[in-house]
Amino acid sequence: MKYPLDEVVFADTQGELPYTYDVVEKFKQLAEAKGIPFTVIKSKYGNIYDYYLKAKTVPSRLRRDCTFKFKIQAIRNYLRAKYGKTETFTHYIGISYEELHRMKDSDVKYAKNTFPLVDMRIDRDGCIAILKQSGFSNIRKSGCYFCPFSRKQGWIDLMNEYPELMEKAIALEENCPNKKTGLASKPLRLFRQYKGQTHLTETEPNCEVSGGCFL
Repeated sequence: MKYPLDEVVFADTQGELPYTYDVVEKFKQLAEAKGIPFTVIKSKYGNIYDYYLKAKTVPSRLRRDCTFKFKIQAIRNYLRAKYGKTETFTHYIGISYEELHRMKDSDVKYAKNTFPLVDMRIDRDGCIAILKQSGFSNIRKSGCYFCPFSRKQGWIDLMNEYPELMEKAIALEENCPNKKTGLASKPLRLFRQYKGQTHLTETEPNCEVSGGCFL
């Protein structure tokens, strides 16, 4: 089964983690080596962190407006501006096989969603194996450093690997007047206690939610 690529489009929220940008750069080099255009675009809403800071709120697991405004809508606007309003598109969505329940049809007529990993029954372990064979290391999920889908271990890793970004995430959460609207199951400032701790203890569950935005 073949999936021809005419162009790769990366919607940069400007709030991704540093290792995500490293991976994006490597993908860009691979694409360009094969003569496939690799385009980086940004949302009309600007920097995702500044957007929520100004609005005095945080991204929501329920609304998912961050995904729509800074990724889906940004890509659609770019494609329509470049190719016109009569062109149709096939989007490849990288949902792995064990998450096939997340597959959804496009809500616009000019775009069709296709799920290559599901079609080929490649699960997350299979994805990791392919990436390792292709020379990638430090393989993890991508997402903004203040993503509400982050697990407890993710916040601990952020605190220890990128403490300056963790402090920005804390500042964003504390900037929100509604203290019931947070980025985790408890206030982020409490994660400062995990500084220097690399793993959760057995009595601390990782998190009760899953999901997120993936590279």
